[in-house]
Amino acid sequence: METTGPDSHSYANFNDVIVTHYHISLRTDFTRQILYGYVDINVKVLNSTDKIYLDIKELAIEKIVDRNNKGLVWTIPKSHEFGNCLQIIIPEDKRTVDSIFTITVRYSTTPESESIQWLEPSQTAGKNHPYCYTQCQAILARTLLPCQDTPAIKAPYSIAISCPQPLIAVCSGISCGKSSLDNYGYVSYFFNQPNSVPAYLIAIVVGELKKGSIGPRSSVYTEKELLDRAIYEFSEDTENYIQAAEEITGIKYKWMTYDMVVLPSAFPYGGMENPNLTFLSSSLLSGDRSLTNVVAHEIVHSWSGNLITNSSWNDFWLNEGFTVYIERLVMGKVAKSTQFRHFEMLCGYNDLRKTMTELKDKPEFTKLVPNLNNVHPDDAFSKVPYEKGSLFLYYLETIVGESEIQNWLNAYFTTFSNKSLNTLEMKDHFTNHFSNKDLSSIDWDTWLYATGLPPLNPTLVLDKTLSQKCTDLAQQWIQYNGKSATKNDLKGFRSEQTMFFLDEIINNGPLSHQTLDRMKSLYNLSNSPNVEICFRWLQLCLKSNYLSVIPQVADFLSKHGRGLYVKPLYKLLNTVDHEAAVKIYKTNRSFYHSVIRNVFDKELMN
Repeated sequence: METTGPDSHSYANFNDVIVTHYHISLRTDFTRQILYGYVDINVKVLNSTDKIYLDIKELAIEKIVDRNNKGLVWTIPKSHEFGNCLQIIIPEDKRTVDSIFTITVRYSTTPESESIQWLEPSQTAGKNHPYCYTQCQAILARTLLPCQDTPAIKAPYSIAISCPQPLIAVCSGISCGKSSLDNYGYVSYFFNQPNSVPAYLIAIVVGELKKGSIGPRSSVYTEKELLDRAIYEFSEDTENYIQAAEEITGIKYKWMTYDMVVLPSAFPYGGMENPNLTFLSSSLLSGDRSLTNVVAHEIVHSWSGNLITNSSWNDFWLNEGFTVYIERLVMGKVAKSTQFRHFEMLCGYNDLRKTMTELKDKPEFTKLVPNLNNVHPDDAFSKVPYEKGSLFLYYLETIVGESEIQNWLNAYFTTFSNKSLNTLEMKDHFTNHFSNKDLSSIDWDTWLYATGLPPLNPTLVLDKTLSQKCTDLAQQWIQYNGKSATKNDLKGFRSEQTMFFLDEIINNGPLSHQTLDRMKSLYNLSNSPNVEICFRWLQLCLKSNYLSVIPQVADFLSKHGRGLYVKPLYKLLNTVDHEAAVKIYKTNRSFYHSVIRNVFDKELMN
């Protein structure tokens, strides 16, 4: 992508002109599957220029005017598969340094706008009303509104969303109330985000939603059919996680409220850290609170990712690696167990090992800081920035000490609050902070730029008290086909330990069909209410060419749209039974978000 600006994934010329505020006013049209209205964009000139370049994709631009409703000249001079360049000529009297002015773009989205997923009533829990939500990370904000769609630029925003009753709208900001019912049966909902955030964190949900309290500063929105389950799942630990993150970072939570919305299971991620409104998949409602680490993860993003943001998608690990590292400190603190923190790290290392195997033909994506020029960020999405990044921070902790690295985190979040940065800036800050320590043993280049597994194997240094039983049981099945296994083996395990047990086998499998038959009869893993356990069981079966499981795989893929599950299962299924993979995908394609469809359309729709 040949861009006009410094971000290889964006046309925005943000070195010359920056957005300082967005006001978004949109109306929902479920019949046409579009949002339509306008956005007011406040901008400031940094270097004398006569043009501003914004990112758009799959938007229908009606007109562009200034504050006095005078038409502005605009064109689309460049296009790429990632999006289009919207060029707007700046009025002559606004072209000098420090000029501030407002552009209003009247437009609509289109049914092809990839950031918006429209669900039919049949795809919701209630089955009575349609539903829509947005997902803008990484570079899909440009399909929701004209913007500087780069994490390098952060701006506050306000949103007004109109929708027909009985639907309501919730957005990634502080609620400012709603309007009365208009003549068309629509109500407008108003939100304000006073903190500066990148465009990918703008988020909207419209559906028949209900609200329940889960803490002193937290509520959960979801369909009424899921509300009691959601309140149970997330009310116990949400506030504890926030307080633990405040203590670890030394920085108070800056976003006032921490609300969540539990989305239909078509949502392509486990969670998304949209400020003031974390998105969560309903697949997390396991009934045993074993998957609330996702909430801890999204809460920590309130510091790493939202307060401080990677300045490009090459540096995505600055968002995710920091978040996973702090998340596990939070989980250990809430559980009052260093053993549990170490166990979570070992689970993450298992995930990293699996990922490295999956990416063996794409070595660039195994780097902590890959080169993603001309690569869509979603194509490079994996566990690498999460797990390799968090392991690097743990390694730095072993060099300087746990209390010292937490002191550095406080300085880091203080210095870069409300800013975006790259890896070299992070490195310089770390080395300057510890200028009185000997850091010569840190091989920065290997950690940051080498392919494959990192130079630290955590299995050699972490406490394995909670993982050893899992490993021992896995070895019974790997080496001895589970001959001495009993139906009580998993009864003393936490859900996380059952996941670890299955990961150990997946990483060292496959198993014979006879062995899988025995495991199925003893453990009944395919019927687990925990989506993570069920996913691992299906993954193990497909890896072992255990084709009798395909009907269960088809059922799972019709109910869960999270990429972490869908992508590995389709890839394995495509290997063992291409025709089944094609049939199941075509049946469920409309259920999946565009970030999933973009991966498999070429492979499974020909």
